[in-house]
Amino acid sequence: MRWPSTVAVIVIALAGAPSAARGADDGPLIDPEVRAVARGGTLRVLVELRAPRDDAAAIRAAQDEVVGGLAGTGARVARRYATAPLIALEIDGAALARLEAMPTLVARVRADAIIRPNDGRAPHR
Repeated sequence: MRWPSTVAVIVIALAGAPSAARGADDGPLIDPEVRAVARGGTLRVLVELRAPRDDAAAIRAAQDEVVGGLAGTGARVARRYATAPLIALEIDGAALARLEAMPTLVARVRADAIIRPNDGRAPHR
């Protein structure tokens, strides 16, 4: 019996699983940049929700539940999306802690940067 090679194959296969396949029990994926800023202030984030992309009612319900769960924190809704399972929020550390406690609703929290369109000039190099 070849246990070491079989175990190695299983370990390698599991280690290569994509983060998108994480289960709700694992909790949301929080970008390190979000953690760093939320400790000392507020920042705008994009929250990826665990709702079907093709169900506007489910997206709205998930957004409403997240917003309700953030009551009493410094969170503010920046934008709701009707056809994508996302919500843009301005959060503080207390709101981030609440988002982390919503693994069945929240898949990921990442910084939401506003990117200005190119004004026609060549990029600096």
